[in-house]
Amino acid sequence: MATLMTVLTEPHGMWESILGAFNGAMGSYILAVILIAVIVRLLFAVVDVVNKRFSTKNLQINEKMKPELEAVQKKYGHDKVLLQKKQQEIYKKYQFNMVSSCLPMLIAMVLQLVVFLTLWTGLQNVSNYNIAQSYENTKTVYYNVLLLNEDDTIQNAVATFGDDAVYGEDYSINVVVDFGNNNMTISVLNSVGENVLTETLVKELQLTNPSGEGAVGVSNETIFNLIKEYAMEEIPADTVEGEEPTDEPTTENPDGNESTETPEMVPNDLTVYNRVIRTLAENVTADYYVDNLESFLWIKNIYKAESPLTSPVFEKSEITNYLERYYSEEEQQAEETYDYEGQIFDYVVAGLETRDLGVNGYFILVILAVVTSFLSIFINNKLSKKTTGTQPGGKMMYFIMPLILGIFTLMYTSLFAIYIIVGQIMMMALSPLTNLIVKKWIDASDKKKEKKKQAVVDVDYRRKDM
Repeated sequence: MATLMTVLTEPHGMWESILGAFNGAMGSYILAVILIAVIVRLLFAVVDVVNKRFSTKNLQINEKMKPELEAVQKKYGHDKVLLQKKQQEIYKKYQFNMVSSCLPMLIAMVLQLVVFLTLWTGLQNVSNYNIAQSYENTKTVYYNVLLLNEDDTIQNAVATFGDDAVYGEDYSINVVVDFGNNNMTISVLNSVGENVLTETLVKELQLTNPSGEGAVGVSNETIFNLIKEYAMEEIPADTVEGEEPTDEPTTENPDGNESTETPEMVPNDLTVYNRVIRTLAENVTADYYVDNLESFLWIKNIYKAESPLTSPVFEKSEITNYLERYYSEEEQQAEETYDYEGQIFDYVVAGLETRDLGVNGYFILVILAVVTSFLSIFINNKLSKKTTGTQPGGKMMYFIMPLILGIFTLMYTSLFAIYIIVGQIMMMALSPLTNLIVKKWIDASDKKKEKKKQAVVDVDYRRKDM
């Protein structure tokens, strides 16, 4: 079972791939989301122009048919069959089709709904992956620093500290993690910053979640056993006195049934050296996570919801829920039996729990999403009514859409909230332009019809003398 290892794979949906490509080119998921929002809104602006033009055309036809429809309604209203026949004759006369008149609007609505849901899913998948990858990297840092317990050079250096071998006081161990070059640099410094080691150590990282074909990583069982040996203050009683460790999270009753009672724990005789390295692992891990948080303005972690109710640090539930999607059947069984991931998590975040990272926001994105949604609907309706005489949304839309978008931005990744806000701002900016284009299109079409009509009138049908 020691060979079990969970390997994360990047999500490869359409939007996830586009986001990954933009992020690779621009170096930021925030910029990638903003660019996608701009492109999507520009494309929908074209759809909006076509939709409004069809709506206006249908409105003009309805205005022309209205007197005739009212007349047949008055004359044949008592006979529904005959009334329907007369109405169909009028529709045919003006080449009006009820289904085709609504089709552009339905297509536009379906397209927007599909983009909304698929992009939301894609952004959430990207956020979940990055949260899990951040945890895996942090776990890798913790594991590799804890491995220094087994390094003779570090042991000999720390042994020279004597009774003052407490991390961060008279002596300190400095660890710099470099995932780009897959190594970490270790130096032991005295109180005046002099290197106690004869030379700075550079150690290759042992990755817990490597990538690439044929890559070999570290299993959760291996990490847990290292933690149990060098970091646990107390260990299960059945792992002492040379007995084989079982790591069982439950005990068994005499009748053979499982019990949910916690196994008996006994003190673990950690050396001062163990405590120094454990404290070092906690500090280096916390420093690594804080230094590599992907933030934006006041948002400390862009992959989580922007809310004062949310911490910028990953939570155990979201980590275990996401990682279990990648477990093989054997890994799933191991985790259900021993809960390696859950127990490792507590040690990995121990250093982070001492840091005051605050909250991940103040509902600012939620407020902006609601306000921009309301304004975009208001502006679009006003302009459409002025230009084409139609109003796409009723009064309920002023409340329904902002409410829906507010809920999404409140509950899900900040990336989606930023997409929503940028999209609404783009919509407000483009609405005057799309309505102007529709007006010009209508005017050009009317002039063309007028010229065609005039040309027919000006034709001289009189017989000419030979």
